Amino acid sequence: MMTTIDESILNHFGDEYQGIPLTLQALGDQQWLVVLHATPAARLRLSAESDFTKQLDQMGISDETKLGDPLLDDHYVIRAETSQAREILASPTVRQALAALAPFVELEFTHKEYRLIKDGVQPTPQALEGLLEHLHQLVEATKGPEGSSD
Repeated sequence: MMTTIDESILNHFGDEYQGIPLTLQALGDQQWLVVLHATPAARLRLSAESDFTKQLDQMGISDETKLGDPLLDDHYVIRAETSQAREILASPTVRQALAALAPFVELEFTHKEYRLIKDGVQPTPQALEGLLEHLHQLVEATKGPEGSSD
């Protein structure tokens, strides 16, 4: 279900955030897809761990990347090349940004963008500003060199 974004939000942000092209999409009353169009240094996807994914872990049939870090492994389904994920997620700046964004449905570093699906965000410029500030911090800490493409 896609909902309409209030005009005040569109006017507040426009089509970029701190110089990075931005896409906002309301997926529900308080669920948002936020995309910052910048090229990450590596591909990575973090999804919230669920009872089902924990059962798959216990049965040894999970296809997720385990880093040996209980804080991350117990809270997220991680999909990435292990050494790249370990390097990115070891950064204190990245860990701080992840903690500030949590909990989220999914965070993905794709080939050319950062995509965040987040529940519980009020449809106001102030609430989205706080979310974008932390996502921007994450982008700045993990983006690839200018002109690079994974």
